[in-house]
Amino acid sequence: MDLKLPPGLDAALAREAKLARKPKTTLAQRAIESYLEEAADYRAVLASRRRRGRTSTLAEVKKRLGLAR
Repeated sequence: MDLKLPPGLDAALAREAKLARKPKTTLAQRAIESYLEEAADYRAVLASRRRRGRTSTLAEVKKRLGLAR
């Protein structure tokens, strides 16, 4: 996959890669992975809201899972 970045974004990525002592490709890969995880989480929240089932408090969830102290 070839990725063309606008000059400003490419320069910022190059600076960050130099500071992190990592290749630009590694930083780009991590950013894409992070974005995809966040997008999946967001879609899961939307799906949960569409189900409109009973909601639980954090305390109730902890108790049900045996995590309450």
